[in-house]
Amino acid sequence: MGKRYHCDYCDKTFPDSASNRKKHLKGVFHTRMKLLHYDSFRDAETVFKVESTKKPCRRFQQAGGCDYGTTCKFSHLSPSELAELAARAEAEKRASKQIISAPLPADVTVQEWARKRLKAQERLPEPFAYKFILAEGSAAVDKNACGSVRAPSLDDLLACRPNHWG
Repeated sequence: MGKRYHCDYCDKTFPDSASNRKKHLKGVFHTRMKLLHYDSFRDAETVFKVESTKKPCRRFQQAGGCDYGTTCKFSHLSPSELAELAARAEAEKRASKQIISAPLPADVTVQEWARKRLKAQERLPEPFAYKFILAEGSAAVDKNACGSVRAPSLDDLLACRPNHWG
């Protein structure tokens, strides 16, 4: 049995060859599924801007459904849903401004923070290309996360031999 390619967007598998992969990636279904995937990460303000410029979908209003679904070039939102989306977008905007303008604690200064960070980095052995990853006080990543997401431990980095180019 030969190698098979699995597309996470479409949840389909097929024999892995350059031509099969190229056909699949250019396909309408894959393009639609990829668009749906990335649309799920859009913020309320972006969705509101897009939906407010669209005209209402007649088929969706008359029949209660549309064959095109989320890829329809007309809006499936009612005026009340559009107003709710606008309110949510405004709330998100206000919340992000509040986070940015939150004052720092009075007892913490930038110089003090930088001094602590430099001391933590100085304790690490040289040559060390990415000491900043292991600085104390950095947010701990979930221990069950996959290896590419998890930050390397000090033991992992010390076990690596640095490459010498030249």
